Amino acid sequence: MNDTVIKNFCTWARTVLIEGVAQRMERYNVSEGAEAGLTAVGPLVLSPQEAAWRDDLLRLCREEGAGRLRDRAAYTWFNRIAAVRYIEVHDYLPSRVRMFTRPAASGGWELGSQAVDEALDVQVEGIDPARVAELKQAGEDEPLFRYLFLAQGDELSGCLPGVFQPVDACMALLLPANLMDPDGVVGRMVGDIAEADWEDVQVLGWMYQYYNAEVKDAFFASKAKETPDTIGPATQLFTPDWIVRYMVQNSLGRLWMLNNPGSPLRDQMEYYIEPDAEHEDFVKVEGPEDITLCDPACGSAHILVYAFELLAAMYRERGYRDRDIPELILTKNLVGMEIDPRAGQIAGLALAMCARELDRRFFRRGVRADIAILCPVAFEQGELPEGCALAKKKDLLDALAHLDEAGSLLRPDRTDLAAIREAMTLCESAGGLFAATAASKLERALDVCEKLARSFDCVVANPPYMGSSSLGPFMSKWVKKNYPDVKSDLCTCFIERGFSLARDRGYAAMVTMQSWMFLGSFEKMRAGVIDGKTIISMAHLGPRAFDAIGGEVVNVTADVIYNGHAACEGAYVRLVDINGGEAKRLKLLEAIQNPDCGWFYRRDAKTFKQVPGTPIAYWFPRPLLNAFVEGRSVDEDSDYTGSPNITGDNDKYLRMHWEISKKDRGSKWKVYSKGGDFRRWYGNLF
Repeated sequence: MNDTVIKNFCTWARTVLIEGVAQRMERYNVSEGAEAGLTAVGPLVLSPQEAAWRDDLLRLCREEGAGRLRDRAAYTWFNRIAAVRYIEVHDYLPSRVRMFTRPAASGGWELGSQAVDEALDVQVEGIDPARVAELKQAGEDEPLFRYLFLAQGDELSGCLPGVFQPVDACMALLLPANLMDPDGVVGRMVGDIAEADWEDVQVLGWMYQYYNAEVKDAFFASKAKETPDTIGPATQLFTPDWIVRYMVQNSLGRLWMLNNPGSPLRDQMEYYIEPDAEHEDFVKVEGPEDITLCDPACGSAHILVYAFELLAAMYRERGYRDRDIPELILTKNLVGMEIDPRAGQIAGLALAMCARELDRRFFRRGVRADIAILCPVAFEQGELPEGCALAKKKDLLDALAHLDEAGSLLRPDRTDLAAIREAMTLCESAGGLFAATAASKLERALDVCEKLARSFDCVVANPPYMGSSSLGPFMSKWVKKNYPDVKSDLCTCFIERGFSLARDRGYAAMVTMQSWMFLGSFEKMRAGVIDGKTIISMAHLGPRAFDAIGGEVVNVTADVIYNGHAACEGAYVRLVDINGGEAKRLKLLEAIQNPDCGWFYRRDAKTFKQVPGTPIAYWFPRPLLNAFVEGRSVDEDSDYTGSPNITGDNDKYLRMHWEISKKDRGSKWKVYSKGGDFRRWYGNLF
């Protein structure tokens, strides 16, 4: 996959699509102060349908602002175009006719629309044959393409509910013009990105990442505080495939292997670290249908896609037919949670494409991946039934109203669920339109809280990284209250949340910043992990593990932690001094194959408590770790005065710089800076 080409296209396409949507808004005079109810805009006469669509756009423009509407429309069309392109390359379109390319005379495919060429015969649900014939006869290829493309999206929204969510009809006015030109968005996409790059479903995640790259860079450069609009794109980080495989194989794969020691699945897991003879007590499963895995910050579903692949192998091992496997995986095994609706749609699409690869009738089955898009549920003052327990749960209500920021960090308990159910019952008893509105919100609140209250055998994630200094007013206060021991960064909050999402004796596998291993602000968290959990394995990656996105600025570690205490040693691989993601990957494989390599360690995490501050100092030699227990500290045998800048005898050990001969400087005497009277720029040197 040519990452550079894909990145260049996506960043360019974002600018062009935003400009294209802005031109359409100008064409139809869609602005916050524009007059509604017009039948013409300047010389442009509007059809009754166009006039109605324009009025709908004006309403949206007033509600969310012109700039936000413009950006949302551009993003919508980018997602649609990329999704249709992926589906057509794989020949999954229901019509089996391509939308963006046509057969080339020399073989293969070229820019053009096979659907437009064969418009009189193409079978796309919902199209009007008379309208198609009219446009075809008039030779109006661009209007015909727009008509067919919009119809294709509507048809796919029926085949793939939740992926191609029906676009507001009025958005049709904002579909940019000239998409199929050689220098248009579709033209460049077809010309720049090779068809071979569309073979891997990961391309969808990379396109999402790169589309938002400039937004993310601008956010952090501005030093602004996050908002619901920026927190999603600003914290998205597409995980390299080898890191995903390491985490999933050593959590989901480990659970399967412990239950099935002779499984041939072992041969498919190159990053799997064999457990010692004394391993953890594990959850007993009868078959693959019993296993659950959740990614609480799933983004475009890279982790879930690989988990799908591994689960499919488990099902095949037990004799299931390929066509039966996708529905079982999507309904019984995999769960994703996400605050960004666009990322959630891509996640659903990616899993649907995995399913379609095994089951050619999958689009007809109406099966949806379990991707929970966490949208706010806000209650107005006095909207809840008087006297209900929910009205007194201010923290829960605040979190629900800001769910597009708090996301899966919200931890509803049984009393929260009971309070929502009580409020629903009271609303039903009250009746009336006002109560019906509240009941609808309560139903949504109960649905999301039930999803967030679940537990799973495996929790695997690359959680968002955002320091507390970048958090907005709500999140800053909320995180301090709900995650006081790990409040410094969202990623450490997610580590703690992973333990509450994982069931007892389950696994939490995450790639996070390495700061939790050493900093004093996370000492209490480390002690909790050592006392109540078990580090099963750790790939200490350090800097530059994420080559494609400037990984030199992020020091990370990928950890698999058992949610329970086990008397076994964890496996640690130290890769911090290896430069580059590919080099780290190869060194990780080498360590797994040869534990005597020198950078593979086995350690009982209890030994870390011997060191002040409890750092995860797995690379310390065993004698050094023992010395912290058996030996004496330096201050017990010294006359240390308590100040780092006092020699103990200044008359003996200090000289002014002119008192020292040149031949003695640097050998016997060293430059020493000491306090004294105020000197500008330079002085007080001994």
